Amino acid sequence: MQEVKANENLILPKSWRVLSSINDLTANQRHILFAGVTCPFHSFEFLAALENSGSIGQGTGWIPEYLLCEESDDKYGLLIGYQKTDSYGEYVFDWAWADAFHRNGIHYYPKYTIGIPFSPIPCRKLIGNLTLSINEALCIALQHAESNQYSGVHLLFAEEKVNVAKNFITRKGHQFHWFNNRNIAKLDSIDECLMQNETNQFESFTDFLSILTARKRKMILKERGKVKSHFSFSWKSGEQITSDELNAFYLSYQSTYIKRGRSGYLSLAFFQEIFKSLATKVRLLLCFKEDEIVATALYFVDEDTLYGRYWGALAEFDYLHFEACYYQGIEYCIKHKIKRFNPGTQGEHKIARGFKPVETTSLHSIFLQPFHDAIERFCNEESVHNEAYISACSERLPYKLDL
Repeated sequence: MQEVKANENLILPKSWRVLSSINDLTANQRHILFAGVTCPFHSFEFLAALENSGSIGQGTGWIPEYLLCEESDDKYGLLIGYQKTDSYGEYVFDWAWADAFHRNGIHYYPKYTIGIPFSPIPCRKLIGNLTLSINEALCIALQHAESNQYSGVHLLFAEEKVNVAKNFITRKGHQFHWFNNRNIAKLDSIDECLMQNETNQFESFTDFLSILTARKRKMILKERGKVKSHFSFSWKSGEQITSDELNAFYLSYQSTYIKRGRSGYLSLAFFQEIFKSLATKVRLLLCFKEDEIVATALYFVDEDTLYGRYWGALAEFDYLHFEACYYQGIEYCIKHKIKRFNPGTQGEHKIARGFKPVETTSLHSIFLQPFHDAIERFCNEESVHNEAYISACSERLPYKLDL
């Protein structure tokens, strides 16, 4: 196998070092780094639970290699990154790139991936109180990756306003988000969709239905009617969840993966930990048929956004997935005046239910120039198709045009 050659003279600047565990942070560093963090996915508790539970680490494909900048005793920055030995749990699919490397007798793995394991959430991956930009941090990541003979650096699901970094390829993707804004049909940008006050937020689910076309409104009412005549629902936050309910959730979570012939990425110990350590940001929806839990949906929440993450059912039930993963989430956002609902990746069926297509961004740098150039051409062509796809999806949104 041909190896990617590293520049042996590359070393990290004195102010930077590699942490092999988030738990290696001192109490002071942890306090400063996570002081402004509101998103649950780059909270200390979430990252620590991944490690503590064995959901990441040796043998999982995700080996922690956080890059810590120590400017002074009260100035720190942390880039959330991992040595990746496969591409599972990333949701930005590069299997074809890996295959091209391997067909040419070259190692694609390991690579250096900046992102949140198993979490396709557009959010900051650089935290702390430095004035350091993500582009400056990416330069450090390049040095780290090249000195360790990795094939390249990948920033997954960058925050929404990230600029293109030097030596990086921009790759565009999409998700479908719901916005708690009665003017949604007239708005294009995410910033506009999130510019809300109580006067333009929905007052109820019925209020939301009122801005949909008659055909889609009838479809949703029909789906909800069929479900609600057989099922009941209960929302619980982390501290309210009993051990029996947690076990019921984990069984339903694993059932989703078993259908694909594999087990879920996250261990029971992970969920046991976050239900306690992130109790105020965890929401579990329990779905009952008579008095028995037959399905669950796990959500996270912060000040502005509800995040739908893991769903599973113990049997097949018509329309229950739509109710548990979409309609219940919309109702929750309306009730609690939450601005946005991000239900996860993929799913054109979300469009008919009012979820708007939004663009996502990842950045990639490949050290072998011929492969970098080929991947850049691919991403440029893919971006054209992605833009056309988003435009076509927007035309299929169910909102009335005469509001």
